Amino acid sequence: MNDIHHIITKVLANSASNEEKSLLDDWLREKPENKQDFELRRQQWEEMLLIVDDKDKKRVFTDIKNKINQETKVVDFNKHVDRKKSIRWMKVAASVVSFISLGALSYYEITYPFSHLNLIGYNLVETEAGVQQTQLLADGSTVYLNGDSRLKYKIDSEANERTLYLEGEAFFDVARDESKPFVIGLEDSHVQVLGTSFNIKAYSEDEQISTSVISGRVAFEASKSLILIPGNKGIIDKAKNTMAKLDVDNAMDVAWMKKALYFENTSLSEMAKSLYRMYGVKLKFLDGSLKDLKITAKFENERLDELFKILEMTNEFSYKIEDDVILIGGVGKFK
Repeated sequence: MNDIHHIITKVLANSASNEEKSLLDDWLREKPENKQDFELRRQQWEEMLLIVDDKDKKRVFTDIKNKINQETKVVDFNKHVDRKKSIRWMKVAASVVSFISLGALSYYEITYPFSHLNLIGYNLVETEAGVQQTQLLADGSTVYLNGDSRLKYKIDSEANERTLYLEGEAFFDVARDESKPFVIGLEDSHVQVLGTSFNIKAYSEDEQISTSVISGRVAFEASKSLILIPGNKGIIDKAKNTMAKLDVDNAMDVAWMKKALYFENTSLSEMAKSLYRMYGVKLKFLDGSLKDLKITAKFENERLDELFKILEMTNEFSYKIEDDVILIGGVGKFK
């Protein structure tokens, strides 16, 4: 049964030999249930392909074909091969194909965790920009979501592993349970803990992914593994594909929970992201050069209009609020 499922995988990947296609045809004719099984797998495969664009699809399938071809050229089915060696090779090939198939599925699970197909069996919590939300999990853990964030977690709270996926920013206060590790999947990385409190910032449009520990001990894993304790912050630079561990004031990383914003030599364009997530407003720059204007400031639970009045006092720009858009222009632009 396992062998036929590996052949199905190769057929769906368009990498099966004529003999394998013939074996599949024979199996499909054996009984109606086999055809139903094949149709279900074909449908699942096609649904998986819907969540990726043509560029990613071509890259993954090229990898699959190359790896399968590397194995299949070891044996020529049209020549006599020692039966024991043939059986041994078939087992190796089956495991390789299985690994490739699972690898492809894992790739889509990690790269597109919030696609419709990958939400089956999970609860989904989404916050709009400008809205913060608290989510209590079945195991007693609490998640505080910042604006413009998404969290999914397994419906089955009795699963052996407490697995969640995050896109955006959230503070986790995790209930300790050594028998069930708490794992948060992120973009090309993950965080694993037993019981602790920490902040994760992982917006897809940001240049960095960070984990800041308030209490306990956290494993932050991607290209390498970082063990973080209170006062530590792990940072992934997406463009450079590097990881670093810093000693920081963690209070600044969780300031958003108290409606506070801390900026240190931060450009207005970067500030715009934080303002959008906290207040649900977008900045429109009428003067493009102002995007690079650096700001150092602290705001604690300020109203949006008061915040911009303070910023305008730098005499570097002027602003105008129009509903959920803030126009940013040169000094004296708006009077």
